[in-house]
Amino acid sequence: MRRERLEIGWYAVRPFLIYIVLFITIRSVLYRLLESVLLAASADMTAYYTFWHDAADLMILGIASAGSVLPLLKDGQREIMVTRARSAGAWIAHRKDSRLLMGLLPFGTICLSAFLNLVLAGSGPQNAASMHPAVLPFAAAVYGFLTPFVEELVYRGIVWHRLRRGFSPVEAALISSLIFGAAHADLRQGIYAFIMGMVFAMSFELTRRFEVPYLLHCSCNLAVLAASSAGWGEVLANPMWILFFAVSAAAAFGYWGRRLHETNYKL
Repeated sequence: MRRERLEIGWYAVRPFLIYIVLFITIRSVLYRLLESVLLAASADMTAYYTFWHDAADLMILGIASAGSVLPLLKDGQREIMVTRARSAGAWIAHRKDSRLLMGLLPFGTICLSAFLNLVLAGSGPQNAASMHPAVLPFAAAVYGFLTPFVEELVYRGIVWHRLRRGFSPVEAALISSLIFGAAHADLRQGIYAFIMGMVFAMSFELTRRFEVPYLLHCSCNLAVLAASSAGWGEVLANPMWILFFAVSAAAAFGYWGRRLHETNYKL
């Protein structure tokens, strides 16, 4: 049994290792190429950092994310379709209050994301306030849609789903979220990613629909980007707002917890 779980664990983690190695490699190569081009052109570095730095970073992030996930697309699609085929038996499908539950889920998730960002101070794309306005739509496309798709495909679509073949729902969520957090290579971002990863993984477990964690991830990233670009950081850092987000998230997930308790947490 232990050996089987180890084999399943390796089967689940292997795509992540392929993805992260490719991501780091592609990003490093692109930064080296960019540096070489700037040096060769004797570029005005003041103008570069004023107008083009953010756009270049976003372009490199987007290309590295897309390029590193390409070898995993078929595996991810297969795993997601297997889960979708069983969506009729999902926990949420048997709840009479499923619409209320699904309405509370994004509200609670965004409030939790806001609370964590304010408490951890810097776990999201916080540099949006300094971005050139023309770059913000590009940032929304990359942070708000592309990277959430890539990360959900890898960490929930493949890693989490494969772990479920030999681990309980909570164990699979914990392991995949730990990997998700560790991949961010920063303590504050890692804590944020771990907690949000648990929410995304359990939302996938309870609905068995990939679009649910993906859209939750998109919503959180876009909300953080919008608040940061609008300069709302100082306003939202008020203790009353922090308390509001904490209480709102606790109320939303508390309702989910109560309904799960009624079914003895049978997923």
